Amino acid sequence: MKIDIKLLNAEIQQNPFDSFMHFQVIEAEDDKLVLTFHNKGVTWNNPNQTMYGGVLYAMADSAMALACKACGKVVVTLDLAMNYLSPALQDTIIYAHVHLIHQGRTTVVGLCDFYDNNKRYLAHGRGTFFVMSTTANG
Repeated sequence: MKIDIKLLNAEIQQNPFDSFMHFQVIEAEDDKLVLTFHNKGVTWNNPNQTMYGGVLYAMADSAMALACKACGKVVVTLDLAMNYLSPALQDTIIYAHVHLIHQGRTTVVGLCDFYDNNKRYLAHGRGTFFVMSTTANG
């Protein structure tokens, strides 16, 4: 089932951090979602001249929470772990591909894989979320 991407992007505008980062949902259906981030220039670089890993961490958290929202669950993060595999570089588009692997009554578990526009595999995340409430979709 296709999810209304406009509603999810409107949700981003309601979140000060997500809005500041200009995150954007480009795909959403059932238990999957793709969130993008345009890493322009050196703004988010660390001293190694690669993107600070905290950006990917925050993006994983936001992407998985939005995937939960698309499935009708309002959540808070219980646990989030990341494996960084390749450095994210400036002037690339970062894609966070989310797949929800468990949707229980009280918890949701998601996986988040990161790629750039050059098809480089950047990182892998796993998050556990507590379900605060559900909507008609959930």
